[in-house]
Order: sequence, then structure tokens, then C-alpha cells
Amino acid sequence: MDFHQLTARLPTGKESFVEIRRSGAVYVDKTPLVYKIARKMMRPIIVTRPRLFGKSTLASTLEELFLHGVATYDGHDSYFKGLAIEQLWQDQGQYLVLRFDFSELTCGCATAAEFERRLQGAFVAFCHVHDLPVPDESLRFALLLRELLNQVAYGSMVLLIDDYDAPTLCYLSEEQGSAACHQLMETLFSAIKTYSEKFRCVFFTGTTRYLGVGLSTAANSFEDVTNSKALASCCGYTRDELKQYFADHLRYAAAVRAGCKPEEVSVAQIESLLDELAAWHGGYSFDGSPHNMVFSPWSVLRFFEDEDAALQERWSLEEGLGLPQFLERLWERIDLTELTELTTGDGYIEVSPEELDRSSLSHPAADPYSVLYHMGYLTISPSMSDSCVKLGCPNEEIRRALKRLVAKANPSLS
Repeated sequence: MDFHQLTARLPTGKESFVEIRRSGAVYVDKTPLVYKIARKMMRPIIVTRPRLFGKSTLASTLEELFLHGVATYDGHDSYFKGLAIEQLWQDQGQYLVLRFDFSELTCGCATAAEFERRLQGAFVAFCHVHDLPVPDESLRFALLLRELLNQVAYGSMVLLIDDYDAPTLCYLSEEQGSAACHQLMETLFSAIKTYSEKFRCVFFTGTTRYLGVGLSTAANSFEDVTNSKALASCCGYTRDELKQYFADHLRYAAAVRAGCKPEEVSVAQIESLLDELAAWHGGYSFDGSPHNMVFSPWSVLRFFEDEDAALQERWSLEEGLGLPQFLERLWERIDLTELTELTTGDGYIEVSPEELDRSSLSHPAADPYSVLYHMGYLTISPSMSDSCVKLGCPNEEIRRALKRLVAKANPSLS
């Protein structure tokens, strides 16, 4: 295949599971891990990962699974045909699947109140599409959800929320907006706990941890699988996955970098390219295991789209990440000299497991390094223990991004 044929098969990194499968783009089969999530029936689940790391694709895969299962429907094959879960999934239930992307709903909303009105409208529209009665459309979202849960059968509801912390991060600087977001999440968690028997699955994705931060015990009923060894590679690409699903792309890029034809590329050259990619865009660990390291999917896909196969910053320069503004709230609690050392060597920052859990900016004692970890600017070193978590810089791309942020905060350290 030539370069244009190869790039035509690349996902953009922002599509839903169905869009990827329908278009014939490369889908890295994460369904064994999706199956592990879908089997959990007792507690709501949350997983946090950095921006553009595949969280929405993961949630949309669950959406398709609970909507249609793995059987043929609407005159076409299941989108799970040929994937691992096709042989695993035995559930024949019919579910009402309610999915919201809080990041998408927040976009363009000037205030938290406007966000909630948009969320309320999306919920009402959902009810109309599914011919569900809405007692009072003026009710706030959490109350509308309670009204719906009063009507549905036990175990029939699936609730999926992408980027559940997006409103909190968006309106953090506004005291009133922050309080409104806090109240919204409080009432949402409470409804989920009160009506827990109505749900077959509750799954949230986010960037920072918000659960347990000054909220009721309802929020703590969630099972946080962010650092679970069993699900450590649920987002991002492993080295083996790159070799399996992007073999032609790797061969082409290796040929460009070696100045030869793709058919002349050796296995050693491909392995060397993977080493270079790992140094630039890999190195992420969410469980401290060297066996579950992953690459930034966004950066890898953008690399494969580059006809020159240049190794350079990609994810860290993506518009909308907004980390410099985000970090302005944390600089006074970050030792910039210590952070600079992380960018110049193989050092690490030690935090406790409890501090790793305090990554929400709404927490008065939020650990700034833990926030950086959840945002994708630090990662867990393999030497993690029960009493200590070591956070280091994952790769060259992030090392350069952190240097810029340090230079912005204190030019004398650059």
C-alpha cells in the first residue's frame, strides 16, 4: 500500500467505536477489556485517562455492546464481528442506554447554569426519542433522571458519561459555577446510589479524580479502576498492538526513515522504530507494571499521518488541552527546580497512594504532581509499591512540554 492508502485506514482518534468499524479504519481490539468492564454489575465504575487517550471510544464501545450485543441487526453484521468479545458476550438483555459527553456539552457554555440547561435538554430529547414520558421538563437533570429511574425495570438501565469532570474543570475559577457543578455531581451520584438496582451498568470516564472530594458517601460507591492492573491498557496502544494492527504503517515509516523501500525493511529496523516511538510517545504506565506500558494513541496516529515520519511533539501541542492555564492554580505548590530535574534526567517524584487519589483541583489539598499524572504529564514508574508511588516523565514529547511550562512560570530555570 502507498502512503495515501495507509493514511485512509487510520482512525482520527476522535471517532466512536461504530464510526471506526463502519469506515473500515484500523480498530485496535480492546474488547477483552471492554468485556471485563461490562461484566461488573455490582458497582458503578470510573476510569480516568489523559485527554485524547481513547476514553470516548471505550465508552462508545460499551454503548454499542449494550444497545445491540454481538448479533446481526438492522440487516448488517454486528460491529463486533471478528473481535474477541464476539465469542465472550452471552448477555441477551435489552437495555435503555443513556450516554452523555460532558466535554461536548460544556463546549460553548459560558456558565455552569448554561451547561446544566443543555444537559437537561439533551436528557429530555433522549426521552422523546425513546417515547419515554417526561413528567416535568423544567426539572433539573438529576431530578429528571430520578423520574425516569422510577419508571424503568430493575437492571434495565445503562448510564455512560464521558469526561464527567469537564464542567468542574471548565468553571473552576468561578465560585458560583464551581459550587453549581459540585451540587450537580452530588445529586447525580446520590440518584445513582439510591436507584442502584435499576442499573445494569454505570460507567464514567474523566481526566482528573473528582469522586470523594467533599461529596457524600454516594460518590464513594464508585469503583475506580484507573490504576487497575487488569485494565491498565484499556486506553492507549501497547507495543504488541502497534505491531499487530499497524504493521504496514510501521514498515512504511521505517522505510522513510531508512531511505529504502518498504519491502526492504528488516524486523530489526521496525523494532528500532518502535524503540524511537516509545522514547517519544510511549512510556505511560497506569499500574506501575513494565508489562502494561502504552503509547499515546493521538501522537502515534499523527506520526503515521506524517509522510516524512518525523519524530516531534504532537499530543502536547494539540489545541484545547489548556494545561498552561490549568497549571496556574498549581505553580505555588510545585517545586519548579524539582520539576526541572524531571525533564533533564531519569528522576522521579514520590507521592503516597492517597495523594495520587487527590488529583481534583476542587480538593483543597490536591497534590499537584498527582494532577500532572492524571493529565498525562507524569506517569507511574515501575518501582511503585504499596506505600509509595514514583512519578516520572514518560517520554521526550512530555519532557519538552514540561520544559516550556517551567520556562513560562520561571524563565530563570529554563
